[in-house]
Amino acid sequence: MIKKVVCSIAGSDSSAGAGIQADLKAFSYLGLHGVTAITCVTAQNTQQVRTIYKLPADVIAKQIESLCDDFTISAVKTGMLYDEEIVHVVAQQLKQHHLRPVVDPVMVATSGDALSNNSFLESLKKELLPDAYMVTANIPEACALADMKHIREKDLEDASQKIFELGPEYVLVKGGHLQGELVTDLLYDGKQFHYCTLPRIPHKKAHGSGCTLSALITGLLAVGESPVTAVKKAKSIVWSMIQEGYVPGKGADVLNHSSALQIPPLSQQNEQFDVWLQLKTAVETLVLFLPSQFIPEVGMNFVYAFPNAKTRNDVCGIEGRITRYKDRALLCGTLDFGASKHVAAIVLAAMSFDTTMRSALNIRYTQKTLQLCTSLGLTLGSFDRKIEPANASSTMEWGTKHAITTAGYVPDIISDAGAVGKEPMIRILGKNPQDVLVKIKKIADASFP
Repeated sequence: MIKKVVCSIAGSDSSAGAGIQADLKAFSYLGLHGVTAITCVTAQNTQQVRTIYKLPADVIAKQIESLCDDFTISAVKTGMLYDEEIVHVVAQQLKQHHLRPVVDPVMVATSGDALSNNSFLESLKKELLPDAYMVTANIPEACALADMKHIREKDLEDASQKIFELGPEYVLVKGGHLQGELVTDLLYDGKQFHYCTLPRIPHKKAHGSGCTLSALITGLLAVGESPVTAVKKAKSIVWSMIQEGYVPGKGADVLNHSSALQIPPLSQQNEQFDVWLQLKTAVETLVLFLPSQFIPEVGMNFVYAFPNAKTRNDVCGIEGRITRYKDRALLCGTLDFGASKHVAAIVLAAMSFDTTMRSALNIRYTQKTLQLCTSLGLTLGSFDRKIEPANASSTMEWGTKHAITTAGYVPDIISDAGAVGKEPMIRILGKNPQDVLVKIKKIADASFP
């Protein structure tokens, strides 16, 4: 087996939530071989940083030299560099070995303790950023780099442009420190602004999230992803790791690097990840606007299938449901392949007629909703459980095929009026999760103008 080699040049976190330890976990998550050059050893836990021991510059240089003499390094990131001397030696080594880093300009720990001294910032601007491939800065770091006192969401573009002038090819400004229910990150390439927004996860400090994000971006770049795709995928992975994080000590929570969808190496199984990511993004968007009145008693599922899917294991869905909680939609569960039975069966049946119809979700049945669908120009199909053959192996498979055969095409909507002990249901079908989202958003807007 051949694995890509990626390198982290950063500090050691004795609590293993951030730093070198977090980077190695992130590389491993992507199926990559991680190597390291340690710049500082910290004595820290989830509550505080107690001591920082800076390694001698020549030891840091020899670590990098030894790695470059033996490995073909596909990508490199820098984390905690602490002071001017370390920045200088790292910058010199990277130039010598023709490596352009992803720079995580670590200045302060999650606990609020400083991880750099006064000489760090100017040396970073002058020596490392001019040759950096990307810099990943949170709001306080972006303020320091852009020489701005405050950055609000409307200032993200201005800040990214000012940091871009320091020399990196790409600038990522992370909006986690801003207020609001959504977290927006901005990637700037000198020409275009690329936004990535996900819901904020409340009550989480997420020790190590910045290190993990930059390490995931580095790893994804190593396997050939574009910078825009690498940022979006990395942000989504970190979101799940934060959501499923845990509290190992008495202070901040840490990321669960074993969370979310455990996939084969991305270099080998990109398609599986893309299906999961598209569905995950759609689910997160859906719960933000979904009227709770649309949620059936049994809950909702939302699925997306592989091209040419044949079994439910080829269909990604929610391991759990979208349920109603205090008059709002709540995602209860994570995403995985084979997680859905009924909605997956509907998609598989639809794909036997039209292989492009790969996504679906179910919503509560009302005649008013069906009438709105008609007025919106959506096509309707239906089936009656009362005429289901006794030898049908699956109600959803038979019903979907019956509705499609009767209509003569795969409609946007397939419904049934239920039966004894069976809740009536409306299913919305589409080519992909975004297609389904557009349809349900139209229905929701028309239902609650």
